Amino acid sequence: MADNAQVRRENESLLRESLRGGAYSKNELAHRTGLSFPTVGRIVDDMVSRGEAAASGEAASTGGRCAMRYALVPDFRLYLCLRLENRTLDWSVCDINGGAVERGEISCGNDILCDLDTLLMRVRARYPQLVAAAMGFAGSMMDGSVTVAFEPPELRGVNLKKHLSNILGLPAAAKRDMELVAKGYAVRRMARTVVCIYIGHAGMGAGIVLDGRVWSGAHGFAGEIHFLPIENNLKYAENHFEGADMTAYCTSVVRSLAALLDPECIVFYRAPRFDGITERVRTACAALLPASAMPEITLSNEWIEDYEAGLFATACEEENA
Repeated sequence: MADNAQVRRENESLLRESLRGGAYSKNELAHRTGLSFPTVGRIVDDMVSRGEAAASGEAASTGGRCAMRYALVPDFRLYLCLRLENRTLDWSVCDINGGAVERGEISCGNDILCDLDTLLMRVRARYPQLVAAAMGFAGSMMDGSVTVAFEPPELRGVNLKKHLSNILGLPAAAKRDMELVAKGYAVRRMARTVVCIYIGHAGMGAGIVLDGRVWSGAHGFAGEIHFLPIENNLKYAENHFEGADMTAYCTSVVRSLAALLDPECIVFYRAPRFDGITERVRTACAALLPASAMPEITLSNEWIEDYEAGLFATACEEENA
């Protein structure tokens, strides 16, 4: 049975999520959360007293005295979001609404963990308001540990989730990059079943959302496209598709995904290798798949936006886990 402190933490978290991105009266919050008005009143008053929330104007009058609305103070709680691809580490410190307070990029050397630790300690010292972190990595992962890494190979076997948490002293998550991209796509567009595909330094990878949830598979391996039984597939990961017929390759990928996952939509993020092929892939797949199983195929320019949205949503979830 939950103790009083745990119940209060859960109620605070519920109110915090309800306040995210808006301003509401105590009565409105009671309706939004299902909590009693006295419970909402006590928690909101405590949030105001410690600076986490502040009065934000009055609600419309219903005949009596206008009720005060409250909003979160954006930088009271901050989240660290990191993206590692090849040896480039992009990072941002985000406020409660996902806006970037600061961002930067570093090129890591041969000791990538040392460079990462230096950044983590510097950001932690600069922002004591940090409450959680999330990191994306261009490789296969299981429970926060790197299982397959084309580059940098020295991270293979490293539990990045534990490493982040130990250095920062905060809840942290580490996920495969395309899982985060797909999560961000689904959050931003309220998609239920989608596959997102991207070509980066480590080749082509996919992120999968099934029935509204990111699906990573039993071993964190779902979406590792270069292990599909396509001729020269692993070599393409290393030579960046040199000599590949990209229309034929992507048609094979879409057919496989359609047959196994039956997604509503397959998203290709814009890259030179995808230039001009989307319509050809769509036509080829339409001739090979039943019309009822033909997914929508789109080309998107918003890989960074979806990635950052997925990182932020994951960091928020980790704080409340």
